[in-house]
Amino acid sequence: MKSFTNPNATWRLGVLGVGALLVGSLAGCAQDMGDLEQKVDKLQARPGGQIEPIPEMKPLPRYAYSVPKDERTPFMPPKEDHVDDGDGLKPDIDRPKEPLEQFPLDALAMRGIINRQNATYALIRDGNGVIHEVMLGDHMGRNYGEVMEIGETSVTLEEIVPDGRGGWKKQTTVVKTQSGRS
Repeated sequence: MKSFTNPNATWRLGVLGVGALLVGSLAGCAQDMGDLEQKVDKLQARPGGQIEPIPEMKPLPRYAYSVPKDERTPFMPPKEDHVDDGDGLKPDIDRPKEPLEQFPLDALAMRGIINRQNATYALIRDGNGVIHEVMLGDHMGRNYGEVMEIGETSVTLEEIVPDGRGGWKKQTTVVKTQSGRS
């Protein structure tokens, strides 16, 4: 015996099934709401409270703010008090960056020194774990730090940092030896 399914019949059965589910679910919404209506009526029958009127606002006297011309008003930004001392200190932004200048100093660690051919090199581990040989005059860190001294346990840098007033200042920083594998 051959079985034949009519696609329209299947679709109609699906629509009828969904319709039956909707009717059944809406039938649950037809509950007795008399209790709720009584509660609302009781609340609306209670006397309302009195709200005090808003107090009358008395206008304040007008005041004209004036400042002598040579004084700053609090409504204007302060004048720039930075005076260029003429030393022209600023970083050399045209100098090619060295590999260790892409890392902040806290990501660099001194691991030791090497003396070779009458020169002392510091071994510096970068943030990626790579060891670099650094000598006097090399640069490291993001603040244009120049290696000024290499000691047994530290490297002394002279950085050029913003002074907070639109200029630059020199700052001495020391990177000390760190042991371990981190």
